[in-house]
Amino acid sequence: MTKNEKRAAAIARNLNVSPIANVSPSYQTVTPNHYSSEVEYITVTLDKLRPYEHNPRKTRNPNFEMIKESIRRRGLDHKPNITRRPGEDFYIIADGGNTRIQALKELFTETKDPKFWSISCEYKPWQGDSADSVEAELNILIGHLIENDTRADLSFIEKALGILQAKEYYEKKLGKSLSSRELSAELEKDGYIIHYTLIAKMERCVTYLYPYIPDVLFKGLGKPQIDKLLAIRNNADEVWHHYHLEVDTSFEKIWANSLGSCNEDTPFQARDFQDKLITQMADLLEGKTTYESLYLEIDLDERKFKKIAAKQHEIGNHVEHSIEQITQHQETVKAKPTMSDLTKDIEKNVSTENHSVVTPTTPSSLNENETEHSDEDVPSQVMSFFDETNDSTIETNADVNSELLTQISQGFGLTPGMSIQEQREKRAAENGLSFACCGRQPVDDIWQIYPARSYRSEAYSLALDIAETANIEDLVEHVIKTPVDYSYRMKPSNNSLSSYATFIYHLLSMLQTNDFSQSTSCTLESNFLFNQQLNSGIDDITLVKIFRLIRIVRHLRQGVQS
Repeated sequence: MTKNEKRAAAIARNLNVSPIANVSPSYQTVTPNHYSSEVEYITVTLDKLRPYEHNPRKTRNPNFEMIKESIRRRGLDHKPNITRRPGEDFYIIADGGNTRIQALKELFTETKDPKFWSISCEYKPWQGDSADSVEAELNILIGHLIENDTRADLSFIEKALGILQAKEYYEKKLGKSLSSRELSAELEKDGYIIHYTLIAKMERCVTYLYPYIPDVLFKGLGKPQIDKLLAIRNNADEVWHHYHLEVDTSFEKIWANSLGSCNEDTPFQARDFQDKLITQMADLLEGKTTYESLYLEIDLDERKFKKIAAKQHEIGNHVEHSIEQITQHQETVKAKPTMSDLTKDIEKNVSTENHSVVTPTTPSSLNENETEHSDEDVPSQVMSFFDETNDSTIETNADVNSELLTQISQGFGLTPGMSIQEQREKRAAENGLSFACCGRQPVDDIWQIYPARSYRSEAYSLALDIAETANIEDLVEHVIKTPVDYSYRMKPSNNSLSSYATFIYHLLSMLQTNDFSQSTSCTLESNFLFNQQLNSGIDDITLVKIFRLIRIVRHLRQGVQS
């Protein structure tokens, strides 16, 4: 390797080497002892140019090769701005352009073409009297943040690290610690707008995620996944705190071990990490609780279901008020209401109280001691109407509501004077299905369909019960819609399922309720029906639930086609 080749290679590695003679007529020799206080254009060579060491971008620009090729063909269209700290004999990038400089260095190394060696740049004076001036560092850092935001090419963690570097400078400048809100205000004064809630989230990301999954974050883990991880941490920390007197291991250690083991996962899946976290917690608790119990407390979807269940009492109060208004309306117009009248008035009154959608409670969100499993597809207003048999409105208007009660009973299959659970148990006994009246979705009748119910949430709960027998309930996905209707679909499998699990997976895929336009098939093998002594076939309860699910899906498909 020649002397010039070695020098060029050193330049490409950002090393300070003796300059190569520059014969460009526009090149101006600048001595380290002179620092201009005015903005001016100067020509500098690559050996006197360095990237900004606190540049928020820590990874290679994904468009690097395209930028490099553009510079090769057209030259440098957009010259970077540069500055220089007092006492240093090289320049640094002032507010964006590090990728372009690296491209120039590689091009010069490859071609030895002088046009890549020296470039004309706008020189901006250093904003301070010393090389460690906080004001100057802040000015450069904010310039790089704004430049990268303009191109929107920073990952969440890169931006977070840049913001926290700025926080360090501000706290040094002001001599005090800054809250997220105070930091937001300081950045805004200097021309960079960012909401304090996002800053708080960035701080939590750097504190709780960055030490353990830096590779995952730098590969571009997005804000939604980061939000989910931080929410899982909140839930898990809260649950572990409940057991902190019984176990010596700190939650921080559990979190570090579980999350750190996922740093090389490609792709990273929050659900896989959550499984590792819950498994480790359950193992350390040694029988004090179960994996399933911890899952119900930590999983984000299960937490949402609990919140929905907690609102049922509040919804019931709105329903009672709605029924009173319906009765008053009946007395005013001297007419008996129809089934559609009740539905419209209930929806209207509930929506005025910010309950335009009454979301049903899924059985999976109930506690073990809650024995009543509501018919999820029956509006909670109607259920409350039947449960409150002593309601004064019903007593004083029995004649007016007699036909109304009959219509609702026929439409929803409910009997006045009995709780929902009592009615279900009675029907199950009459149909010889008492053994199947259990699980997330008890079955009391295989064939009966009531016209006023939608049945999608019942199908979803049945799918979960059936999938659980094959340990694939995590592949049953509730499709979020507005309004919520609890349609489900099957997630892609990893093709490592047992033969029974594969059969159940294909069966539920064929019966999924999210999109009836997609047609799949499933073959029923005799072993799954008659090989129960090997504990590998379909048990009686699951078989009943499969029949019920088939009946419901047939009904739903007919509704779509009609």
